[in-house]
Amino acid sequence: MIDPWCQYSEGVSAIFAHRGARRAAPENTEAAFQVAVEIGADGIELDVRLTADGVAIIHHDPSLADGRNLHELSLRDLPHHIPSLPVALDACGSLIVNIELKNSQTESFYDRDFDLVRRVIDELDIRSDDAARWLVSSFDLATLTEFHRLRPEIPTAFLTAGEPESGLSTAIDGGHSAWHPWWHDVRVDLIEKAHEHGVAVNAWTCNESEEIERLIGWGVDGVITDVPDVALLVRDRVR
Repeated sequence: MIDPWCQYSEGVSAIFAHRGARRAAPENTEAAFQVAVEIGADGIELDVRLTADGVAIIHHDPSLADGRNLHELSLRDLPHHIPSLPVALDACGSLIVNIELKNSQTESFYDRDFDLVRRVIDELDIRSDDAARWLVSSFDLATLTEFHRLRPEIPTAFLTAGEPESGLSTAIDGGHSAWHPWWHDVRVDLIEKAHEHGVAVNAWTCNESEEIERLIGWGVDGVITDVPDVALLVRDRVR
């Protein structure tokens, strides 16, 4: 298994299946995670939100396709294909799991009490896995900071889109294990700066072979992609 937050010392980029192998199965489902395991991805990225009854479930958007808001629904109201966090983690086998905490201040139901953080911690605490198996990320710095405060032994990653210099500096200053920039924002000098401070760089979400090859050549620690099978072939070719 590849450890994605120390790749700069090993020279091998980890491949993360974004929302599972979402080109082969519905995203953020048990099936998508199981396919990612079968094709040999190093890790899986998934999105966590809370239901009205406080259950951590896997879903990217704040609402269902029919417009109903997740924060207003209980677990029993959800379609069967939406897994709970425990079910999802079981489906990931022994792979590294990048758990993205979905909590945004642009949403009217922003979780100011960080209940989501505590629900995720509750689940991880009952598992016997090494803390290094988990990589918890978020675009919301306050949410990520709270998780890092409560469980500093679990690696954390700051997600950004735009303003890469500021994003990297925030990851470094916050003591986070990794910085997750949009792949368009990645530059060689920023990768070098991150590594000088012991921070890994995992780029999201890159799907084109040529761009994946370029990122790997630059020395990113991980590539988060919708096409992990393609990314694995690219990595095998350039190693």
